Amino acid sequence: MSPASDTALANAVSAYATTLSGLLALALTTLMGAQPKRWLIAYLCVVVTGVATVWYHGFGETFWPGLADIGTNLLLAWALQVAVLGDFYTPTTRRRVAWLSGAVILTFIAWKVAVGPGSSSAFPVALGSFGGFNVGEVLLIANSLLVVGLFYARRAVIPQNARPLLYLLTATFFAGLLLATASNHRVDLQVMAYHATWHIVAAFGFIELWAFNHVRFAQVTSARQTG
Repeated sequence: MSPASDTALANAVSAYATTLSGLLALALTTLMGAQPKRWLIAYLCVVVTGVATVWYHGFGETFWPGLADIGTNLLLAWALQVAVLGDFYTPTTRRRVAWLSGAVILTFIAWKVAVGPGSSSAFPVALGSFGGFNVGEVLLIANSLLVVGLFYARRAVIPQNARPLLYLLTATFFAGLLLATASNHRVDLQVMAYHATWHIVAAFGFIELWAFNHVRFAQVTSARQTG
């Protein structure tokens, strides 16, 4: 196979990890203690994102699979925002942030469909031959940073024993962000396939997210039972 097909296969197969991490989060939640439905929906979105990513990388990285890939990633980011908003924020704040974020995402999807394949060539953040971020990826990063910001804005009310997991999750997120700066087919040192590695790091991050949620929701449940 050519180097491009080698990396495409690596990217597709590593996306299985994303799918499995979502399935594992759903299974662990079912077996070890219920979390709010909004988080189950978020974990389900992880599964959907993984499937779309396999489709995109495994079948030619063409326009429509690419739209499904970035669209489901943005759906996941939005579902995470809704889940965090439901945990910590007032109904008014939830509605405003969720509606605004959703409207921006839908506007981007509409723009991408209207422009067609040419939309993928717009790179607001260009890093030369190494890679960069196109419009959809910039929007995904912004929405993901919003999730991080929503958590940290309420850090004071997060249980003490759950906070180290939040810090680990944040470090994993930024490690994945660094890996994602490379192009889909960039490989260094023979085995450093950046994009495929990013998929694996993200999968571990989703399990860390489940663990963080499990610790804090288990503590709340325990406090209610003893109270």
